[in-house]
Amino acid sequence: MFKGEDYAHFWIEEGILNFIYKPNIILDLNEAKAVVKARLRLQQGKTYPILCDIRQLKFSSKAAREYMAVTGCLKALAIAFVMEEAYSGTMVAAFMKISKPTVPTRAFTTTAEALSFLKRFK
Repeated sequence: MFKGEDYAHFWIEEGILNFIYKPNIILDLNEAKAVVKARLRLQQGKTYPILCDIRQLKFSSKAAREYMAVTGCLKALAIAFVMEEAYSGTMVAAFMKISKPTVPTRAFTTTAEALSFLKRFK
């Protein structure tokens, strides 16, 4: 069975759950399920705003994105993606438009901007 920690680093700091994908990860449905399971285990039933750094994520399948848009939003107050500027109009934009996450979700190119957005939801 996959472990979410194989794909991302997770920690909670100043009331925000930080989530950074490891380099060159290809996220399919099974991997997405493992990541969500690991995140929920860390949260221990508490709800947090989530900073999700996808700058090193290589690819995510449509099934993984759809799973993340619904189940991946469990116990999340809001989600801020941090990504490379080159992707700002592609992967996350498609995720937000097609999959329609169930919590406020925005994309940023810097961690500082993402944290500023998330602090409103603490």
